Amino acid sequence: MKKILSIVMLAVLTGCSGGLSNATDADQKEYILTQLNDYQGLIEIYRNKLSVKDNDDERYYLSQLYNKIGDYSSSNIYLAPLVEKNKDKKYLLLQAKNYIELGQEDNAAPILKELLLKDESNGELWNLQGVLFAQQGHYSEATTSFEKARGLFYNEEIVINNIAMMAILQQDYQKARDYLLSLYSRKKYQPQTVYNLVYTLVKTNDYASARKVIIDEKLSPSNPDALIHSLANLSPREQFHLRNSTPSKMNAQKDDTPASKAQPSQIESHPSLEASPNKSEDITSQLESSGDTISSGTCSEKVFAEGPIASFVGNIHGAKEIAKLTSAHSTRGDRLALYSAYPINFIVMPKVRDNVLELELFNSQPAKSIYQSQMSILKSHPGILKVEFINNGSGSTIMRVVAKECNVLANVTRASVGGKYKEKIIIDLSYK
Repeated sequence: MKKILSIVMLAVLTGCSGGLSNATDADQKEYILTQLNDYQGLIEIYRNKLSVKDNDDERYYLSQLYNKIGDYSSSNIYLAPLVEKNKDKKYLLLQAKNYIELGQEDNAAPILKELLLKDESNGELWNLQGVLFAQQGHYSEATTSFEKARGLFYNEEIVINNIAMMAILQQDYQKARDYLLSLYSRKKYQPQTVYNLVYTLVKTNDYASARKVIIDEKLSPSNPDALIHSLANLSPREQFHLRNSTPSKMNAQKDDTPASKAQPSQIESHPSLEASPNKSEDITSQLESSGDTISSGTCSEKVFAEGPIASFVGNIHGAKEIAKLTSAHSTRGDRLALYSAYPINFIVMPKVRDNVLELELFNSQPAKSIYQSQMSILKSHPGILKVEFINNGSGSTIMRVVAKECNVLANVTRASVGGKYKEKIIIDLSYK
């Protein structure tokens, strides 16, 4: 058996090296980084190349790389000279996508208008136009654009999910459910589609189907009722994200299509109760704002608290950066705050311990500098045993906060913020 494995391993290694046998060390490094989707490493390579000799193709590729890691401002900075001297469609399209992600709809609108005048049969452009209208709150116009994209054979999963999201925002849950079920039954869906489907099932009082999907998709298999009740009390306008491109990987041929990973609508989780249409009001008194009351069950300081805080591992494809983590003392406990230049979708996950709060931050990852903030929090906040960020391997980051006290009231809210940050997520921990 060992001989067979050795032969197989030799064959694999030989196959990998064959295509690179005549390549330079630099080419081999770039090839490996490309296969690993290590965009940060590729950015370093192409910045060095361009510092020696600037050229349009490599500058455009660098702009794509910045788009893929969620640094849309840098992407546009390096793209600007190309747009200025050559109004190539691919340059303008990437620029429009960056503007939309940055929330600069007024800058994106004339670009899309110009592109559509020249190529009105392009489904991707119509889908992007729909995203723009949706972000401006023009849901009917957005739906029309998405339908146009669908008729032009643009990616069906993306377009149908976006159309369903428009129905959700207009509280037409049955219509949204029917769209999403068509994707789900054909096994053509991303995580966002599943979350939105469960949301529409809950809003149409189909709790049995919602519970089955939650368990089948392992959204919260041990406590599906907690997710059901949180969705029952969730406004569709609290948070949404539309997809403007197909998730893809950069390959050695330098794919021209930037990727944007799907994100679910914000979902917040509350204590488990028996699910029934008439009991959603029963839990209202237990909730504080949009937070999650954690007051019963098991608690152990040692669970999740043992061992040092590990640095965030890996790189999430197309992730939006969580730029800053701050902390402060409150009259009843501690307050943590996350800051980002981009909107962040998240859910408060069903509790595993009464002293543990977990947020799933979709398509997001912390900046490396946040690790120092994590360590500082432990020194200045004795009530907090651990704050860590974990790559869950499916495009999301789990933020885990472990408190010393067992009876913790955790309240998670959003706040308006100015300056360079668009997003502020506040986590209030109150100790009884």
